[in-house]
Amino acid sequence: MTLRTQLRPSLWHCLWAVLFFASGAGLFGYTLFHGLAHLTDSLTQVVVPGEAELYLKRGGVYTVFLEEESVVNGKIYSTNRGVQGLACRVTSTQNGSRIEMRKASTDASYEVNGRSGHSVLAFSVPEDGRYRFACDYDETNRGPEVVVAVGSGAAEAILRTVGGSLASLFGGMGAGGIALAVVLVMRQRDKKQIWQAGQV
Repeated sequence: MTLRTQLRPSLWHCLWAVLFFASGAGLFGYTLFHGLAHLTDSLTQVVVPGEAELYLKRGGVYTVFLEEESVVNGKIYSTNRGVQGLACRVTSTQNGSRIEMRKASTDASYEVNGRSGHSVLAFSVPEDGRYRFACDYDETNRGPEVVVAVGSGAAEAILRTVGGSLASLFGGMGAGGIALAVVLVMRQRDKKQIWQAGQV
């Protein structure tokens, strides 16, 4: 019996590392593509200049995304041209009060199902109800029709999807690396014990 066959654990245990690597990569792919596939489900598209009446809930932060590429009712929209002077507003249909809008705090973007967009504005509403969302150009600027998408939690969902997928990938790599290191360290220790016992 050779020294190599006497060493324990067997090199076959390194397959655990391969399993962890593969599991991490698989979970990374599933988390990323599943999350991105449903990312735009909560977003309402609005062709602007134009307006739409939306039912919004208190407590959430709504993000407005400008979509560079989009399709609405079979029509293709592209914002390769500038949208200088495009302004958006939200008002309550109940009392006409105007909701304060601000620049989006997170720089979130997506590209899925033929749509691509990035966050531009954010706002919150004081109470549940119906609100009028509208965007148009000012008097000194005239731009093309574009699509904006409005939704709550979309920016956070993007960050969760990316963070979760990366955590899965690096988690699998870390677990695989630990498994491989344990096997190699134990084999080295076994080899040292054999040598000390005078069996080589």
